[in-house]
Amino acid sequence: MARSTDAEKHRLAELKKEVTARGFNTHASLLRNISELPTKLQSPAVAALAAHENIQAVIMFPPQIQRGWCYVPGQALLFTDTGVTHLLASIWPDEEPQVTCIQGYDLVYMKVTLLLLYGFLEIVAQEQDTTTRFTMEFNTVAWDGLSPFLQQLLQATGPKQADMGEKASRPHARQALRDLPSKFSNGAKIYGLLPGEELEELVFQPDVWKSRWYFFPRPILANTLLLLTSNYLVVIQEELGVKQGWLLSYIPRKNIIEIQNRPGQLWNELSVQMTRGGQPLCCTLRLQSEVAEAWRERWSQHGGRWQEVPKPSTS
Repeated sequence: MARSTDAEKHRLAELKKEVTARGFNTHASLLRNISELPTKLQSPAVAALAAHENIQAVIMFPPQIQRGWCYVPGQALLFTDTGVTHLLASIWPDEEPQVTCIQGYDLVYMKVTLLLLYGFLEIVAQEQDTTTRFTMEFNTVAWDGLSPFLQQLLQATGPKQADMGEKASRPHARQALRDLPSKFSNGAKIYGLLPGEELEELVFQPDVWKSRWYFFPRPILANTLLLLTSNYLVVIQEELGVKQGWLLSYIPRKNIIEIQNRPGQLWNELSVQMTRGGQPLCCTLRLQSEVAEAWRERWSQHGGRWQEVPKPSTS
């Protein structure tokens, strides 16, 4: 049923008024089973999923206001033995929730943003030629309860792969880890190394600032750490110009076709080319040229493909 933009704005304004004031009842809850989900997150599709899958955990996120003004409907994550299902309540009382199912072995990459109390989760999967993506905003108070299940989902991406190169670099990587700024050394241990993973290589990009009109510095590159572990490429970053929080990206190595390097005036743009089916995907990083070269050496030593993209012609 089509509804006008004005009707949607009016409905969102009504829903914002209904959001409970800040308190524990605005935080996520770990439920015992789907029967405890609110009515707006119930549907025949959800009941059918529960009848055919072993649901290990049900995490419910109540409606909330994010970034000060955006209404986020109620949501839930249902973790099964092999995947995750995202439920998103409709803003309309007569509509069933949106249901998005992802299997761990179809996962292409996962990105998590943790900035103070603001969290954002993005998961992308491919099954044959179909790409499935879901995103969700959440209060980061839920992170400690959510993180183990997301790690489990990552570990379901497939069997352990054989190492792509020699492991002689591991002692060097461990020393490089100790030499990092303490925030990133701890971040690599807490977020970067998933259970059972070993660190093989790392490269750190310190933040870079450029003066504007000779007086006002502005950030152009954020602190960025690239980790190559047994089965993943993990990128740990800060938001540009923001020191509080993390941007975490996890890419299974078996999904990476190649890394393309495009030099620029202020930075090099690295494009990580991925696929699990017929439709290619990519994510991009910005690094100084010497850091990009250091990563090329490490990536190539482990059998990774690298392609130099010529600078665009200025003529």
